[in-house]
Amino acid sequence: MFTDVLFSVADGIGKATLNRPAQLNALTLDMVRALDDKLAEWAKDKSIRAVMIFGAGDKAFCAGGDVRALYEAGKSGNTSLLRDFFWHEYRMNYRIATYPKQLIAVMDGLVMGGGAGIGLNAPVRVATERAVFSMPECSIGLYPDVGGGHFLQRCPGEIGMFLALTGLRLRTAGLSYCGLVTDTVPSDKLADLTPETISVSNQTTRAADIAKLQPAIDVCFSLNSIDAVITALKNRNDPGSQDSLNLLNRCSPTSLKITFAHMRRMRGKSIADVLKEDWRISQHLMAGGEFFEGVRALLIDRDNKPDWQPAHLSRVTNEAVDRYFDKLPDQPDLDLNLK
Repeated sequence: MFTDVLFSVADGIGKATLNRPAQLNALTLDMVRALDDKLAEWAKDKSIRAVMIFGAGDKAFCAGGDVRALYEAGKSGNTSLLRDFFWHEYRMNYRIATYPKQLIAVMDGLVMGGGAGIGLNAPVRVATERAVFSMPECSIGLYPDVGGGHFLQRCPGEIGMFLALTGLRLRTAGLSYCGLVTDTVPSDKLADLTPETISVSNQTTRAADIAKLQPAIDVCFSLNSIDAVITALKNRNDPGSQDSLNLLNRCSPTSLKITFAHMRRMRGKSIADVLKEDWRISQHLMAGGEFFEGVRALLIDRDNKPDWQPAHLSRVTNEAVDRYFDKLPDQPDLDLNLK
């Protein structure tokens, strides 16, 4: 019996719970398919007026995709998983973002990568005081996908670009300041949470640290290249700029340049446009080595010494970056005609 996602219906509300707490509810292909299929079913069920998505346990809503499984698939030559996971995940993200009924993501604990693709694409985005958000993909040779090029644009000023490149963690106050969540509720109210009680459960959050950093972020991250961003940060003599440099220095130079280009290209674009570009970029990356080297260094061998190729931004040419946005030579573009 499949229990990695649990489903229930009561009082006209469909509830889905990501149920791998020991793995921080990391998404597998089977979980993505199960959730997407159930959402499609509930969308057509006239007895269901709203849908709520939770994560099991108190550590994570969802810490992202199961990148270990993708790493193992790549090393064993299982290219079908590297294709199918992203194809079905992005289609699920699109269904969530365009859902025809009230859809509420309740984020308690870690919200990273693929978890943000569920939580931050939802029309109603609820966070508890334990929520911690990050898009750390550049540090493992990927880029902020799952619609990040769309939902990060909600952030004021250049904060979206900053978060995409650095993977800085935001807590609840920062999520609220950036417009990434619509509501906040105390974690001790989750057991009784309903669509009707969300709007009256908003808690007061402390001042967001990210607000203090925004003036410097807006200056540095508005520049016309990641190289210029790094130069500007180096020229500033403040702890926040040095912290940003430290985060960027962990990242794949290729990922940084792809991310910068993607975020700029997707300004003003629809969620469909963003996910279609995500599909192209992800498959080009799965055909290369950066992601596999990043996961090896961070999660497999844990030596934290990735051998990025190229190892320096100056060696990543514009022509090389442009190829990640090209139409895939042997695969169709992402089909978002959902049933």
